[in-house]
Amino acid sequence: MSIKRLTATSIRTRLLAAYVGIILLGFAGLTALAGGQINAAVRADYEQRLQNEVRLVAQALSTYLVTNPGAEKPDSSTITAVLEELETQVGGKLTLYAFNEQDNTRNSPDPDDNGRNSFHDMPEMETAIRGETVVVQRRNADGDDTLYTGASIMGGQRPLGVVQLAVSIQTLENVALQRWAVLIIGCVLLTSLALLAAVLLSRSIIQPLYKLRESAVRLSKGDFSHRIAYTWKDEIGEVAHAFNEMAGQVQSMLEEQRAFASNTSHELRTPLTAIRLRTEALRTDDTLDEAMAKQYIEEIDDEVGHLSDLVQELTLLSRFDAGRAELGKAEIDMVRLAHNLLGQLRPRAEEKHIGMSLNAPTEPVLVNGSLSHLTVVFRNLLDNALKYTPDGGTISWQITATAKGIRHIIRDDGQGIATPHLPHLFERFFRADKARSRDIPGTGLGLALVKSIVEAYGGRITVTSEGVGQGTTATVDWPMAAPFVSQSPAVES
Repeated sequence: MSIKRLTATSIRTRLLAAYVGIILLGFAGLTALAGGQINAAVRADYEQRLQNEVRLVAQALSTYLVTNPGAEKPDSSTITAVLEELETQVGGKLTLYAFNEQDNTRNSPDPDDNGRNSFHDMPEMETAIRGETVVVQRRNADGDDTLYTGASIMGGQRPLGVVQLAVSIQTLENVALQRWAVLIIGCVLLTSLALLAAVLLSRSIIQPLYKLRESAVRLSKGDFSHRIAYTWKDEIGEVAHAFNEMAGQVQSMLEEQRAFASNTSHELRTPLTAIRLRTEALRTDDTLDEAMAKQYIEEIDDEVGHLSDLVQELTLLSRFDAGRAELGKAEIDMVRLAHNLLGQLRPRAEEKHIGMSLNAPTEPVLVNGSLSHLTVVFRNLLDNALKYTPDGGTISWQITATAKGIRHIIRDDGQGIATPHLPHLFERFFRADKARSRDIPGTGLGLALVKSIVEAYGGRITVTSEGVGQGTTATVDWPMAAPFVSQSPAVES
């Protein structure tokens, strides 16, 4: 079923059903998890309470079993009365096993070896003789599940006996049931509140979703100028804001792509037309002399070189734009790279009597990157400076290390750039001097490619000029080499 065919009822029903299902599943899982934790915690707390109570009972009984010299020892009726009183307090059955005191025991078995070895079926009693406490669950004489624990009765350093506490397991189950009742009531209340909130939330979401749906349909039909008018300050409002931004970016991207395709076709058509005219003349014009034919061949070779450069720069630029370019991590010595590039371009500068200077530290200045990428960046900047600097001008390159990285300043005293043109310098195929665009060699992609490479490595580039005839300054901030990279410098002399 498509979005258009969904009715208001079906959307609300599905949304509400999803919320209810998620809420019920969530609370059911939490209840089961909490229930298991409750059972374990209740039993642990209850067993700890039984052990504490039997220790207190043992301390109380020790005052009755200790017989001072000359004092009358307590009879069995006194001990029985004390046990009954303590049973009322602890809520269980107490049994006293006194060593060598068979007359004042209650429900005492016939002792073996003074009663110390007669508890082989009572782990809690054997543990009590060792001065420790443990809770054991087993059936009593009536076949009911019962919790047993015991504690040793001490008379100074001498054990006088042990006392056993027996409590029905039903008591523990009643405590657990009380905790479960509280948990279930709480879950029911929370679930009811959550369902109510889900109903209200679904109603508040439906109407904005209708507007988002309508806008998505219009966008799918190519109406990229449409924007959502919204006043919501919640997440739906953020989605609407993001939708408007996306539509604007898509519209801008399409316009840029149309302009790029138009410019690219123009840049390709011009050299192709020149190549075709010359090849037709070479094929059909019998009046061409050898000198003119050689000139045509040289012009064809120049145009092919121009096309090759254009294709290479377009390919590299598309990779950076798509985020598919592989960034280099080698350590590059920028001082050596600068010397190499200036050495390669110096013959061109000497033809125009342009002075080129480098102001750089004497020690290596290392950055992380690809040698080819760095060469593209700074060769393009130097090439632009040479193109637009008249005969007798100067070009300087300054390299300095800052706290954030390496700063490169390439300055020339050439023809400069008009202020209105500065914001457009990094646009593809943009030329400030359109009248001389064919006289000055280049693809029109150099600065756009430089900006993409620099920003891909986390750097920054700016181009400034005081105006026409005032020269141009290009500033590149490149991050310093990461300390973990330990490769040797990649620039070769």
